[in-house]
This record gives sequence, C-alpha cells and structure tokens, in this order.
Amino acid sequence: MKAVKLISLLTFVLVLGTSITSCKQVSDADLQSEIQQVLATNPDAEDVAVTVSDKVVTLTGTVKDDAAKAAIDSIVASVKHVKSVVNELEVVPPTPDYSELDQIIEAGLPEILVEYPKLTASVEDGVVTLSGEGTQAEIDSVMTKIQELNPVDIVNETTVKN
Repeated sequence: MKAVKLISLLTFVLVLGTSITSCKQVSDADLQSEIQQVLATNPDAEDVAVTVSDKVVTLTGTVKDDAAKAAIDSIVASVKHVKSVVNELEVVPPTPDYSELDQIIEAGLPEILVEYPKLTASVEDGVVTLSGEGTQAEIDSVMTKIQELNPVDIVNETTVKN
C-alpha cells in the first residue's frame, strides 16, 4: 500500500512539474508571432516591426503620434509571457495634404498675373514659385497679392528689370 501511495505521489509530482514547466516554455519566435498577429489588427501599427529576445520585446518603426506609440506599447506589454517592452518607435506625423490649398491658390493666380505677362507662378504643396521678370514694383505687387492667398511660402525666382 505504501508503494502504491509513493508511486501515486511521485506520478502526481512528475505530472505537476511537467505541466508547470511546459506552461513557461513559450519560445521567442512563438511570442513574436503572437504579438505580430495582435498588432496586425491595429492600423496604427502597420509600420511597426517586432523582435523578441528572452521574452523582451523590442518595437521599431514609425507611428503617427505619441498616443499610437503608447497604445502599441500597452498592447504588447499586456501579451502573456512578455517580460518587458523596449519601445524604439519613432513618431513621424503624416505629411500634410496641400491639394486643397494648391487648388485655391491656382484658382487665384490667373487673376493676379493677368496684368503681368512676363511673370509666371506655379504651386506645389502650398508653396508658390514666382518666376519671370518685372520691375521691383511689379514683383512686390504680385508678391503681396499672392501672400493674400495664404500660401505656405513664396519662392521668388524673378529677375528685376529696370
């Protein structure tokens, strides 16, 4: 009877020890895959790379703002078996869309330039580039009128003629 109890106890300890040990045996590769799957559902994480070493997760790449950076860090830290997170994400705000401003400026340029046939202007990303030739008074007048269209900047590539 003692032998049966001893064998039962040893078997129980062996099974318990094996189950506890096997629960902790999550590979870095499996953990990385799980984190990548979790982040795949988050549009803010599309430019985020994940590496795992000894259950320490390193995040690299870019996000649009500090809130996205913090949220991704929190999501990853909450994944089971993650010891810690090294957050090397860089915040890079999205490039502004100047298409609407460009259209507004382009619509106003012909009226401004109609009196100055030797001056031309182009617009890209809210920046007006003025070129051609004119008197200093003509150039100053055109620059003032263009400024009223609220461009991001005006690049003056004109030649002053006397």
